Amino acid sequence: MAREPDQLQITLPLPQGRCLMRGLQGEWNSHDCRDSKSASFERIVGEVAFQLDRRILSSIFPDRVRLYGFTVGNIPEKIMQAENDTVNPLTQEQRSAMMDRYNEIMNRLKPQNYNPTFHPQFTEHIVNTYGILRERPDASGSEAQLYNDPNYLHEVIVSVVPQDKVADCLILLNCLQLLSQADGKPLFIW
Repeated sequence: MAREPDQLQITLPLPQGRCLMRGLQGEWNSHDCRDSKSASFERIVGEVAFQLDRRILSSIFPDRVRLYGFTVGNIPEKIMQAENDTVNPLTQEQRSAMMDRYNEIMNRLKPQNYNPTFHPQFTEHIVNTYGILRERPDASGSEAQLYNDPNYLHEVIVSVVPQDKVADCLILLNCLQLLSQADGKPLFIW
């Protein structure tokens, strides 16, 4: 009776959470070596940052459905550019109202240790590093309830984010929670 060859699998780590694994027949395959739960937790961290960014932008530009090219870091610049917009120019009064909303939001976030010169770029970094949730949860499901639980989101951040970035990610969460309480909407708006 012939003996079965040893079924040895070899896995080699690759950058960005990927692995190269040799299958049973000797073939090599690249795959995401993080478990799906870990990848999902990472996306939750990115979603916190994304939701804060969108919450701020939609508060300042409430009449805009699409915010392509707008970031929290370039809000003052975008408001000033609107004066020369040939398609939809804004009056001085409209621009002034937008700047007032921007300053009001920044003044509310500063006591949470939000730094308008640092955190907008940090937010972009977090979204680009961790991604965002791929699917919106069922609004009545347990997943949606977890996404609206600041304690759960706090634990996810602490368990996923490197120690040197935890404090700043928690600032983003605290700011999102503050804005959510102010507008009476869930933390994650779909």
